[in-house]
Amino acid sequence: MNFIGSIIKEYRCMIKMSRKSLSENICSEKYIYLIEKGERTPSADMVRLFSDRMGVDLFDHYQYLDCIDPISVRKTLKNFDICQRKSDFKTAKNIVDMVMEHQDFKNKPWLYELEANKIGYMVFVENKYEEAIICANHVLEDIEAKYSSSIHVVNLYVLLSTCYQIIGDLRKAKSATLAAYDIVSSKYKIEKYDHDIVSVRLNLVTLYYLTKDYEKAILEGMELIDYQIEHNSYARIHIAYFFLAFTYYKKESFEEAFLYFNQAISVLMAFYNPIDVKYIMAQDVFKEMDIDERVNQKSVREFKIRYGIGKDRKKK
Repeated sequence: MNFIGSIIKEYRCMIKMSRKSLSENICSEKYIYLIEKGERTPSADMVRLFSDRMGVDLFDHYQYLDCIDPISVRKTLKNFDICQRKSDFKTAKNIVDMVMEHQDFKNKPWLYELEANKIGYMVFVENKYEEAIICANHVLEDIEAKYSSSIHVVNLYVLLSTCYQIIGDLRKAKSATLAAYDIVSSKYKIEKYDHDIVSVRLNLVTLYYLTKDYEKAILEGMELIDYQIEHNSYARIHIAYFFLAFTYYKKESFEEAFLYFNQAISVLMAFYNPIDVKYIMAQDVFKEMDIDERVNQKSVREFKIRYGIGKDRKKK
């Protein structure tokens, strides 16, 4: 098992900082040496000061101390998180291919992260929904009991729910979504899980819409947007906007419907996300709304050009 001193040493060497420079006004140079050898354990205040001086969050590394290469594992997981926030499943799959032979990612729970990203590629790039369902269920069956409430399990349930929604098995989609929600409901106060909580709640919004439970779709959608604003976590907020727009449109509340529709278009013009656009355009109501004169047609035309959607359809 690694110790925090080994991580301090690796980062210090990485940025070519001497022990003297790191220790200045914090502790003695010899004390840094003893920490790096694992013979002393720095206080929380000292770790905070080292973090500030080296420009790295050392506290975030504690969860990886049982890894052979904790810095590499942390960096890889951070890159996966960036890909998921951007719906960049191709890059995530490339990362999977690069780290598959890394010993740490052959061990649990980190191997679950590789499996989830491989399945995400199947779903959103290859459109292999049935195969993805089989793979996700297989991994879930293999999850050790001690990891049953981990975020890795949440990601697998979200992927399952998405697949079931796409193929129209809404009963199983609901079961998977609620299983994910049960896990994240205890993690609302943990900042690092913001994106995972948003993913689960987005699945709830789309599920309620597809099952025509429009009141719940609106309530969950509004609460989700409030949550994202409160936590400064805006990744994929366009999906919440779109499904609120679709729900209000079905309820013939057209003013709200087109307000959210135009907002969603604006977000996707600013943040390119072709994977999500493909899913959004698969909804029949999108085809009705985008040709409606109450939509900002200039924005829609620019949106279609940006995403290579093709020529505008004629208005009825």
